[in-house]
Amino acid sequence: MDITLQSYSTAVGVCETTASRRLAGVFHRMRGRKRSYPLAAALQTLKRKEHHSIPALVAASQSDRSNLHVEPSALPMAMNFTEWLPSAAMKERLRAAQNAFVVAVANSPLCAPALVENLDALRMLFVLNDEVLRFVVLGGTPPNIDALAPAFAVTNNTHTFREAA
Repeated sequence: MDITLQSYSTAVGVCETTASRRLAGVFHRMRGRKRSYPLAAALQTLKRKEHHSIPALVAASQSDRSNLHVEPSALPMAMNFTEWLPSAAMKERLRAAQNAFVVAVANSPLCAPALVENLDALRMLFVLNDEVLRFVVLGGTPPNIDALAPAFAVTNNTHTFREAA
């Protein structure tokens, strides 16, 4: 999930200059002529008193549900995001999603030694999947992790995890 500078500004209720200053050091992609920031990183720039705008940021973000791939270089962002989670409820939803991920991958016929070797990194990256991220920060109905986890693991399993970790 990605968010533009303008969408961040509107959702949080800050001017674009403030949004730009907060997002200055955050990795971004160019979508046309606009910068697009990972939602997990943008959320971490919120001040405590702005946490009420989390649902608005999620609603304003752009999601590509068809894309399961997450760059291995995003692992530090995933780790920082899990440490940042501001509420016990969010942390509990993350724990439940990560535990279900491990179980789903282990029970899958796709489970192989190469997946098991990278399971910790894959489990950590799983929070950056659009459906999982939305569930962790907003709650509601959890994604179908039994179906999602094996596909996510196979798509994102790479030898570069050791280098990124």
